[in-house]
Amino acid sequence: MANPVKIGYYDPFGIYPLIKDELKKISPISSLHIRFHPSQPLKTTHDLPIGFTEEIPKKSDSSFLENHNVYARLMLIKIESLDKYRTQVRPLIKEWLKTLVFNGKVNASSPSWMILLYVPSDAKDKSSTIIKMSHYDKLLKDFSNEGGKELVALFSESASSSASVGVQSNESMGYCFKLKQNEFELNEFLVQIKNLLGFTFNQKYHLNSDLITTSGDDEKNTLTKYVATYNLAELFYDMKLFNDCINFFNRLSEQLNNLVEHNPDLFNYKVDLPAEVFSNDFDFNEFYNRKCQHIHDANSFANVNLFELKCFIFFRQASTLEMLATNNFKTSISLAELQISKLFRNLVLFLNDLLQIFHNEQVLIEFEYSIIEYFLSLDIVNKLIEQGTKIHEAEPANNNNSHQLKRMFESRGELKLLQRSSLSKLAQKNSIEIKGLDQVFEDVSLDEEEALKEHRDSTKETKLDLSHPKLLQALQNKNAFIDEFTKLTEGILEDFMGCDRSKTIDVLSIDLAILNYEKGNYSECLEILRDSYDFFIQNGWNYLGGILLEIYYGCMEKTKSTNYEEILSTCLKLLSCLEGNHTDINSFRLINNKLQIKKLFDRIEVYANKLDSTKRFEKSLNQFFKTDIIPYINADESTSRDKYLIRLKIKNPFSLAFVFKHVELIIVDEEGSEIVFQADNVEITEKLDNTIQLSTNNFILGSFSPYRLTIQFYNSLFLILDYGEKELQMSHASFLSDTVIEHNNNNNVFDYEGSNTLPLFKPRHEKTLLAYQNINKLTAQFCCANDLKLGSTEVVLKIKSGSNPISDIRIKMFSTTPGLTIVEPELEISELDSQETRTFLIPYTYVRSVNKIINMRAKIEYNVDGEEQYSFQVSYNIDTALTVSVTVQDIFKRDFIYSKFQVGTSNPKYPIRIINNDLTTESNYEIIKPSRFSSYDIIAFGEQPSNFFYKIKPKSDEVYLNDTLNLTVDYTNLQEECEEYVSKEIIHCLEHNQLVKYWYLIKDIIVTKLKFDLNGFAVYKTIKFLNGLELNLLAERIVLQYVENSVDQKNLLKLMSNILVNHNFETSLDSYEYNNVLHLHISVPVPVLKYLQIVEYQYDKKQYTVGEPINVNLKINTIIRWSPKDQDHEFDYSENQSQPLAVSSPQRNKSKNSNENMDNSTPVVTKDQFQLVIQQDDNWLMSGFRRFTFSGGQETTKQLTLIPLNVGKIPLPQVVIKELADGVNPINDDDDEEENDSDDLDIEFINGLETILVIPEVNSITFSF
Repeated sequence: MANPVKIGYYDPFGIYPLIKDELKKISPISSLHIRFHPSQPLKTTHDLPIGFTEEIPKKSDSSFLENHNVYARLMLIKIESLDKYRTQVRPLIKEWLKTLVFNGKVNASSPSWMILLYVPSDAKDKSSTIIKMSHYDKLLKDFSNEGGKELVALFSESASSSASVGVQSNESMGYCFKLKQNEFELNEFLVQIKNLLGFTFNQKYHLNSDLITTSGDDEKNTLTKYVATYNLAELFYDMKLFNDCINFFNRLSEQLNNLVEHNPDLFNYKVDLPAEVFSNDFDFNEFYNRKCQHIHDANSFANVNLFELKCFIFFRQASTLEMLATNNFKTSISLAELQISKLFRNLVLFLNDLLQIFHNEQVLIEFEYSIIEYFLSLDIVNKLIEQGTKIHEAEPANNNNSHQLKRMFESRGELKLLQRSSLSKLAQKNSIEIKGLDQVFEDVSLDEEEALKEHRDSTKETKLDLSHPKLLQALQNKNAFIDEFTKLTEGILEDFMGCDRSKTIDVLSIDLAILNYEKGNYSECLEILRDSYDFFIQNGWNYLGGILLEIYYGCMEKTKSTNYEEILSTCLKLLSCLEGNHTDINSFRLINNKLQIKKLFDRIEVYANKLDSTKRFEKSLNQFFKTDIIPYINADESTSRDKYLIRLKIKNPFSLAFVFKHVELIIVDEEGSEIVFQADNVEITEKLDNTIQLSTNNFILGSFSPYRLTIQFYNSLFLILDYGEKELQMSHASFLSDTVIEHNNNNNVFDYEGSNTLPLFKPRHEKTLLAYQNINKLTAQFCCANDLKLGSTEVVLKIKSGSNPISDIRIKMFSTTPGLTIVEPELEISELDSQETRTFLIPYTYVRSVNKIINMRAKIEYNVDGEEQYSFQVSYNIDTALTVSVTVQDIFKRDFIYSKFQVGTSNPKYPIRIINNDLTTESNYEIIKPSRFSSYDIIAFGEQPSNFFYKIKPKSDEVYLNDTLNLTVDYTNLQEECEEYVSKEIIHCLEHNQLVKYWYLIKDIIVTKLKFDLNGFAVYKTIKFLNGLELNLLAERIVLQYVENSVDQKNLLKLMSNILVNHNFETSLDSYEYNNVLHLHISVPVPVLKYLQIVEYQYDKKQYTVGEPINVNLKINTIIRWSPKDQDHEFDYSENQSQPLAVSSPQRNKSKNSNENMDNSTPVVTKDQFQLVIQQDDNWLMSGFRRFTFSGGQETTKQLTLIPLNVGKIPLPQVVIKELADGVNPINDDDDEEENDSDDLDIEFINGLETILVIPEVNSITFSF
């Protein structure tokens, strides 16, 4: 219970015993309202206890410290007569006011006081008259706070007195109160007391608050602020405003270290604990209140014991929390529980602070144990538990007890853990120790040498001089310690079960297991420890985890377990505890030497050999060895065979040499394809860092990521490291994702649409591995065929063997392109000599031929020396689109046909070089060619195709549908010519610098992306890169990422910069010959025509005058010699011939069936009836039929009269001829249709381009403007 608020009284006339009972009725004050500032809310204190203490004015300062916390002062007087008042009472009042009320040494703030006039029942209490003043009025006249003359005189006198602090009358609050015996006005008196207390509370608050806010930050003011903060804390404590009070005590605790730092001379640092401190019923609070009662005054703050001050502040803080909990207990058990849990947590922090400042000495550890015992036995704690139990029993279905007391159980459990730790420390100092016990929650020293020294010192046998009765009993021997330790642990478990601390419960259960091991209860210990040690190891507590594993292994040996897998697993977990920092204080390795580790390896081997050899016992590799893949796949240059290598770094933390039976590394690409690198009988040295080499006979071109590393340690023991899940993403991809595309043997004809920047490959993963071909090993590559027949679908596979002859070659081809089927997916070859190149034509069918980019893959399996098997797999995306474009236009004459072939590039960005163009036939035709140019080297640019004319003359009058012409176009791609030249330059430089092994890395990533000024190359015969700078940056990235040797990196970067940026070429273009000529063969059907109408105007002379009639004969002759003779298959090319090329050639891209779109109602078609229409012309007037019908079986002549309307050379009128479907209606009766727009009919105008000269009459002149 808190102490009551003190009110001092001075009783020179013995009145207090008479009114004592009446005064006690005002306590406790039910409510007191205080407002410290107008802007602050009103504070209310309830049930404020009042205590009256007698004060006698003295000249000495001995009583000043005792009465510093008196909040109001009373003087009890009685006046028998005015004479006695003047001679006895008034002098005593003045002395009391001077000595106690207005003395600054007693009152630091402005005073509040009351003079209480006691009137006995038998005395006369008369009112004042004109003649005579009453006793009470005389008292008011002299000492009223509103101008009493004696009070004013006292102030005037004290203004110059050294005893005064200079307070003014208007800064004090005083009353004169008359109390009649048997007529005590309690309420009126209570109001005056409340006013006095409120005034004093307010004055003390503002005085100390101003000291805090106005003081500077120098050393002296630091002390002043601290004392002022303490006074405010005590003020709120006395006022029973505990929520405000606890904030100031928390601040005091935080500011103490700063005070010590700025004022170290104010303190002494001794730890002096009397023996009675360790008794069971010792009152710590009262003890430290007496020790530190002087700290309210900065002037008396000297040579303060820091240990006692820290204890005093904490106990005041704890007392405040206890009072809060007590006040809240009746209204809210949750709030009370919260305050107690805070108290327990603060106690843990306070004790840790003491041990850090005053060192971990025996007396402090014992003090820690004692003080925890003191707070664990607080009454409020037991009350909370009892109340919680009652609630649970009353409402078991609606049990909120665990929630209400959860925080208190948790903090109390942690406090008991600290007490248990103190017990263990004292036990160690008393030469009692159990290995692994209480290692979890024990403090760990950051100084490793100190920790090791403490460990060695703890093994020395000593006996402690202890005082606490409970400690004396617990540490008298090992069995007593185990009993007390077990009791404490069970209490902690009980608390933590109330707050759901399952992990901590598991950890504490391990301590019980260790105790069972000490007692010989191995089965119980084994059951408790099962899987529990994993908690420590997984959280990095290898030291303790290793100790528990040793105990667990010992239990299995003691119980003679035959579960060899579990024993082996335990040994391996012990081994994993040895991995890590050897000097770390948390390392289990500290207590295991090399010989012990060797014995552990022997045990692992023994139990591994006892397992079933047909089963794999797998463990994670990371638990024992740290590995790192050196991310480079290189050809094995130590052998001529087609082997590839990868290297692996392994850290050996055990300082022992041993041999791995087998090591295997699997890497996968994004589609799930695997390369397996392996090695047998790999020796690992005692050194920490080891590098081993793995090889493979199976090569796959592409980008890979590590998938799994497997190490076979012993027969059935495998250590596994999984790098990630294998993701199967069968995509239309090739080497380096989408960076290598073979575009018709020209990798850059394909245009990266919508991209103005350089198309880079995707950034590689940290462990991405690039497998690229080596020029000295077997190589393979897909490309388009150089000799291609239009309409055929085939690609070429080129294989070049390495330095050894190979045999039993099996080639399996496949594609990921939907709709593509390889005709012969498997090939077999008996053998290839060393460095032999073989080319294979691979035909395929492709139903979705719109997409010209296809994926082709090949897996090549072969033997070397007839024994060792190898495989090689490549994947390329190939652009099958032709880079050449050919169109044809036919002009029919009476006896021959003119054919114009237009040859150009299919992509305007990439011109081609036309080497030759030839039209031949094996049919009965004569082909007449123009004379050959002196130089047939023709460049076809984007909008400038080349034209080639041929005259086709049949040797007979018969034309057949299966008659064909063979067109051959020989050409080269300028892009490919430039690439070939640059490639030879790069290879030459690589060979000169002995870097040719990197050729395919450069070719597949850099050369395939080169862009050239092809117009400049065609015209000026010069090489200029359009993206040299960008590719030089790409080359820098590629070289730095995929080339391991730093010297090779430097030389490669210099070489690529010289070529890509500086354009330094060693070979002149004039001496360079390019021989990779492409041949395109096109089967062209002989053009056919059903009707050829030969039209001719016949007239007499060449010159006429305007308006002169001209008699004209229009002669029409129908020729059918160009119509095919095999009429049963007329115009049906689907079975026999390839589709024609030119849309302008009649019948070349549209066939008609005479029975198409016919039904039974359709009349019989007359095939030789035609309609001729002379088109309207503004230059002529016509007389005669402008439209007439004629038969095609005979020559037809029609007479016309033409009258010229204009002068000059006037062309003859144009003629349109249409075939009639039914003898009446034209097949195409659209007047707006272009002339002769028929696939069956064409017109040859004999004189269609001729003109007639028309002159004016002799007497007229015509002007033309």
